[in-house]
Amino acid sequence: MLRKILATLGIALGVLCVVIYWSYKDVIITVPITEKVVALTFDDGPNPPHTQALLDMLAQHEVMATFFLKGRNVEAFPESVRAVASAGHEIGNHSYFHRPMISLSKTDMREEVARTNTVIENILGYEPVLFRPPYGAQGPGLKLALQGLGMRSILVSANGADWEVTDPQQIAISVLENIEPGSIILLHDGHGDVDDPETQDSRDATVVATGIIIEELKAQGYRFAPVGDLVALANQ
Repeated sequence: MLRKILATLGIALGVLCVVIYWSYKDVIITVPITEKVVALTFDDGPNPPHTQALLDMLAQHEVMATFFLKGRNVEAFPESVRAVASAGHEIGNHSYFHRPMISLSKTDMREEVARTNTVIENILGYEPVLFRPPYGAQGPGLKLALQGLGMRSILVSANGADWEVTDPQQIAISVLENIEPGSIILLHDGHGDVDDPETQDSRDATVVATGIIIEELKAQGYRFAPVGDLVALANQ
C-alpha cells in the first residue's frame, strides 16, 4: 500500500515538474549576449511623483528603460503613462490586479492581460508586447494566454529587493552584485500589493539607487537598452 502511495506521489510530482518546466520554458530571464548591455525595468507603476522622479533621473543620464505598468494604476494616472511613453521608454504589461497568475485557465489569464492592454491602448494608441507576471509566477494558463496574444514573458536576473529594502546603497549593491552582459534589472516605481493607487509606498530610495546603479555600470563600460532592444541584440 505504501509503495502504491509513494509511486502515485512520484508520478504526480513528475507531472507537476513537467508542467512547471513547460510553463516557464520560453520566459526571458536574461539575454545571451557578450556585449556590455543591460536593461533597467520598473514594476507596479505608475506612481506619481516617483515615476516622474525616475523619468527625470533617466533623462539626466540619457538612459532608456522599460516600465511594466499595473492596469489599475494606469487607469488612475493616465498622464503619468503618457509621460513615460513621451520620454521614449518602453511600456510593458504587469497585469491589472497584481495577483499570482498561476491558474490553469487560459481564459481567465487572457482576460486580465487583455484588460490591461486595453487600458494602455486607450491612452497611448498601442498595446504592449511584453508582459511581466507578478511575483514571477507563471502557470500554464498564462503561457497559453500570452501565446494567443503574441506577447513575451519577461522575468529578471538582478533585483534590488526595493519592495522591502529602504537603503539606496543596499538596493544598488544587491543589483550590482548580479550584473553581467544581458542582465534584466528589476526595480519598482509603484506598489503592487495595494488595491488603491493613491496609497502606494514611497519609492524615493529606488530613485536614488537608480542613479547609483547607472553611474557605476557606466563606469564599468555598460550601456542600457529597453528590454525589447536588449532581446533584439541576441538575434543580430
